[in-house]
Amino acid sequence: MRLTPLLALKKTVAALSELPCCFCLVGGHAASLYRSQERFTKDVDFALVAERQERSRAVAEDAIRALGMKPMVGFISHGSERAARSAVCMITSEAASGELTGLVDILLPVISWVPEAVERAQHNRIDLGFAMVPVITPEDLILAKCQSVANAPDRFQDLDDLKHLFKDVPDLDIDYIRRRLRELSLVIPKAVESSAPQSLI
Repeated sequence: MRLTPLLALKKTVAALSELPCCFCLVGGHAASLYRSQERFTKDVDFALVAERQERSRAVAEDAIRALGMKPMVGFISHGSERAARSAVCMITSEAASGELTGLVDILLPVISWVPEAVERAQHNRIDLGFAMVPVITPEDLILAKCQSVANAPDRFQDLDDLKHLFKDVPDLDIDYIRRRLRELSLVIPKAVESSAPQSLI
């Protein structure tokens, strides 16, 4: 059985909905919902906060197992900091057998933008055709992309997503983005400054 991105998306939503957590869709699939030009991504990305936050990793691992896959810990680099592997930032998936292919990443609340983004997403449910799914807001997705680029400046797809989010999403809550950029010690990447509202630069 081939686990396509769409099937992985459906199955992960179903699995997470049965677990004691709040979650939201993030990453490329979320970006495609806001961009005027949909982009292909094989990864299915979620963020998760368990009812007991300290159990978020265990809940994410349970979700990966419910897909018939093996959970693996993942780390997110922090630019030039070599001690980046001090905390598990995500649970990712490895095929349990040669019959399953696909990749699911579940980001954990140790990532600074995740808890508030997950909470706000509960009021931003989008009909994906198979369920009303909580999706990261465009404002929080901008913050997530800014952090991703700060960690890895050469991530072209994140820069492209940022350009499209600023161009394609009307009525962004600029005050919220500005406040959260300050709280998270983030900046708009120089490569997309020309696309961003000047008040964020």
